[in-house]
Amino acid sequence: MKLGNTTFLPTKHNKTLWKLEKETTKLITKLIEKNKNTKQNVNTLLTAFISPSKKDGILDLKEIVDECKTFYFTGKETTANLLTWAFLLLGLHQEWQNKVREEVDRVCGHNVFPSADNLADLKIVTLIMNETLRLYPPAGMMVRQASKNVKLAGGLDVPTGTRLFLAMSAVHHDVRIWGEDANVFNPMRFLEPRNHLASFFPFGLGPRVCVGQNLAVVEAKIALAMIVSRYSFVVSPSYVHAPMQSLALQPQYGAQMIFGRRS
Repeated sequence: MKLGNTTFLPTKHNKTLWKLEKETTKLITKLIEKNKNTKQNVNTLLTAFISPSKKDGILDLKEIVDECKTFYFTGKETTANLLTWAFLLLGLHQEWQNKVREEVDRVCGHNVFPSADNLADLKIVTLIMNETLRLYPPAGMMVRQASKNVKLAGGLDVPTGTRLFLAMSAVHHDVRIWGEDANVFNPMRFLEPRNHLASFFPFGLGPRVCVGQNLAVVEAKIALAMIVSRYSFVVSPSYVHAPMQSLALQPQYGAQMIFGRRS
């Protein structure tokens, strides 16, 4: 017998999911209760969720919990995966790892953290991040729904309510856009202007672009610069390359790396 939707069946996998969901909700609820009546950290995101809005009213507890989950998992999980792929690529391409390290030492100084004043000077780090996002975008697909009738270039009519599935991974690996080496790690390609804006959209495009784009990129650049300046690393022989799309694109069997502290 072939089963359809097994979401509500008490399988081992579902029981684990339910347990994790319950624990996560409990932890976030405790955090909300702890901060509900405090006047400290009034500018935090959690405070914004808790505080009533004159326009929209106040969110109930479940809505606040759901919003916290969204910001944490879609924000932290995706950034962590971006860094994972970046380290794997640099571990496989030692020449680029050396270039990044030389740039960080030159811009920031040896064993000195990057700052807001010099982060924009990390040009090679930016190239690495862009190429990593091109090869391994956190979301393999993006879904949008037309809110009104639209006529696209070429005479294509898109009626209201049409759902568009944008295959990000396919576009990012299209040889007609990126050349015959589309599947090859080559950060230098981002030195040239793109012929089409929509050829690269790891955070989306237009008015619905990811609100956390700038924060994610800054976090990733700082973390990469700090680690590369202090450690050298290679990919472990035990690593098996098997990208898997879950909440974000991630290595199915983990990312085994061998790190060594720089002298």
